[in-house]
Amino acid sequence: MCTIGNVYSTGTKGNISFKQCDLEEATTFLTPQTTPGTDGIIYFPFLREGSKGPWAGINNFGVSFVAADNYLAFDSAQQTVTQTVSQDIFEAYTKILSDHKTASAAKDYMVDFYKTFPAADILLITDASSAWFIEANNGEIACIDRTEEFFACTNHMRMLYQGVPYNQNHSSYLRLDRAQKILLKDTNSTGVFNVLSDQYFGSSVFSICRVNDVRPPQEDPYYTQATAIMYTDGTVMNAVYQINGNPRTNAYVYVYDIFGKHEVHNDLLANELVKYLENSKS
Repeated sequence: MCTIGNVYSTGTKGNISFKQCDLEEATTFLTPQTTPGTDGIIYFPFLREGSKGPWAGINNFGVSFVAADNYLAFDSAQQTVTQTVSQDIFEAYTKILSDHKTASAAKDYMVDFYKTFPAADILLITDASSAWFIEANNGEIACIDRTEEFFACTNHMRMLYQGVPYNQNHSSYLRLDRAQKILLKDTNSTGVFNVLSDQYFGSSVFSICRVNDVRPPQEDPYYTQATAIMYTDGTVMNAVYQINGNPRTNAYVYVYDIFGKHEVHNDLLANELVKYLENSKS
């Protein structure tokens, strides 16, 4: 389970993308490192042990992606398919970053990939000036160009049918509602950090900063284990992340000018980072 989205910055004319990564089993997340791609591309993937590809990332052309599991109305056969093809999706995620210089080109690649992908997925691909949101399910695809203010998503489809209904997964719907309300009030980096630390529903699986202390039997015991925030104005690419914890228990790491100066600043709080995330200077 995850909460993903993007915010267009009206001040710097850039784009912020974010992901809160929630998993059921305790997982070791790895410190991101710059990695060579193809044709002059360098990328900054967020990785975790046990996975052959990134769960989020950005490259030196400003192309970034965040993704979320796409939960369907209960269907055990479909869930089995999703598990068996997970390796394919992570290889495709890698190519978004390693092979593409615009969000539009990466979107075209993923739309073609989803045509033969026998499972469900939710994906947001961005660069400095565009954001493409994709819902896919067993070859059926909905893709939209998001050009205004902000976008947020959790784990249910809103364009395609067969998505998990509210009565089968309260958490996805409650987290989305909170994210949208927060970003509507603060459509900027402040809003992004507020979303990621939000515990309106306390230490429960219903909060965006998810804790499984409170969990009804109908909800899986997923909890927040990592967070990634990426920013680009087309010139500079910055990242903020925390791994192996959540935004309320962990300080953030800020990487300024990932593919240039690559200045790493540790142990920062959200209120300090609001003024740094969108900066073209460290």
